Amino acid sequence: MNTEVARMEKDLARMRDSIYDTFDSFLDGRKPQADTDHMAEWVPAADVSEDKDGFTLYVALPGVKRAEVETEIKENVLVITGRRAPASGSEEGLVRQEIPVGRFYRAFKIGVRVNSGEVKASLKDGVLEVRLPKSEEAKPNRIKID
Repeated sequence: MNTEVARMEKDLARMRDSIYDTFDSFLDGRKPQADTDHMAEWVPAADVSEDKDGFTLYVALPGVKRAEVETEIKENVLVITGRRAPASGSEEGLVRQEIPVGRFYRAFKIGVRVNSGEVKASLKDGVLEVRLPKSEEAKPNRIKID
């Protein structure tokens, strides 16, 4: 495969993702903002949901081994990093490459305080699920009117 063409395809994919992220931030201000690291070779897709008790992130990581994924929270940002290795023997005779390999990075700004000691993460069937429970101060609080 021509390495210059592959590099151009990666650059175009990064530009497309950046444009989508920009539009997403304008359309829905409550959604946690996603950041990417330009040194990453690919950016996994993610869904984020919120309920009264917290946030749940679902990150598509097909073919990524659990040992190759790291998650951490620092300064109200959930950071997910890792690496996907090419399938064994997949480069031999490769004519087109659409399945990204190499280093990935995603970061999500968390707009409310979370109970970091209660965060849970699991990787099953190629989907990383991270549950971020809100701290008691961040949960909605009904006030009884007398």
